Order: sequence, then C-alpha cells, then structure tokens
Amino acid sequence: MAEIYDIHTEKMSIHELFKKTPIATVNDHFFGLAWLMGDYVLHKHDVDEFYLVIEGHLTIEVSGKIHELDPGMGIKIEKGEPHISHSERMTLVAIFEPQNIKPIML
Repeated sequence: MAEIYDIHTEKMSIHELFKKTPIATVNDHFFGLAWLMGDYVLHKHDVDEFYLVIEGHLTIEVSGKIHELDPGMGIKIEKGEPHISHSERMTLVAIFEPQNIKPIML
C-alpha cells in the first residue's frame, strides 16, 4: 500500500541535533531526517549513505575534499570514505542508508 509522507510535518517532531529519525523503510534501508548544526565528528561507515539538504546549508568534507551543499543538493558518501560535517545554522537533511549503519569514529 502506498504511503504519503509530509517532510514539513515530520521535521517538527525532531528535537535532537544529529539524531537520524527514520521516516520510512525501503527494503533494508531507511529514509530519515536529521537536524544538524555545528560540527559532527570525523567518521566513516562500512556501507554507502546519501544525504540531501532540505533546509539550510551543509559543509561536508569527504576524504579531504570540501563540498558545499544548499537545499536540493545531495551527496553520496561511499563506504570507507572518512567524512565530517559542519553547519553554521540549523540544517535539515534527508538521509538514505541501511538500517543497521553504524559510525566508525576516527
């Protein structure tokens, strides 16, 4: 059965920074949202992940290269790539990744 998701309603229920909040599952992946502000630690994963900026601005360094993302821009981070993110203001990102993903802190 098809389901409709309202990102604007869902984002209002997220009250913690950097907490990936699952919205929907797609096979063994989840589509989620997270509010980001400030710095997140350098880490990597053993699987790929995809971020899409919904609101705000995200600076993300992946394997030493800096990327600037505005709303509507996304980035695929491949498994094993060290990455760290920074946002100067509240930034909402949509995340598509396996449900069992765990960060490996560096």
